[in-house]
Amino acid sequence: MFSLIRINYEYERVSYFCFYKLENFKGRACRSEFWYFVLASALLGLVVGIIEVTTGMVDIEKGGSGILSNILNLLLFVPSLSVTSRRLQDYGYSGWWQLSYLTIIGIFVVLIWCMLPAKEDENDWGRNPLL
Repeated sequence: MFSLIRINYEYERVSYFCFYKLENFKGRACRSEFWYFVLASALLGLVVGIIEVTTGMVDIEKGGSGILSNILNLLLFVPSLSVTSRRLQDYGYSGWWQLSYLTIIGIFVVLIWCMLPAKEDENDWGRNPLL
């Protein structure tokens, strides 16, 4: 039970911290900060999607996205670039590697790099956030 409370506290702290640092592309982000942000974004997307479907803003049969989903995507665009950039810098690569999203294989490469632990205690972007 105490581990569940700790996970809940960690999730809230990291999610708030990530949204607080939305314009910060410098420094490093540990794996938990990145993945908690991804989880928070997915949960927000799920809630907005449910709201759109239940209120009739989006027709399930036609698909597509509603206005609330589009607004959420716009609001999450810069923070997701920021946290991914800091996560790549934690691994030792520049945040500019996100431009590889333009190729299909680049999406998988960046995703794998975001899964891997930090390489060094200190690199060009600062000290390991877990130390």
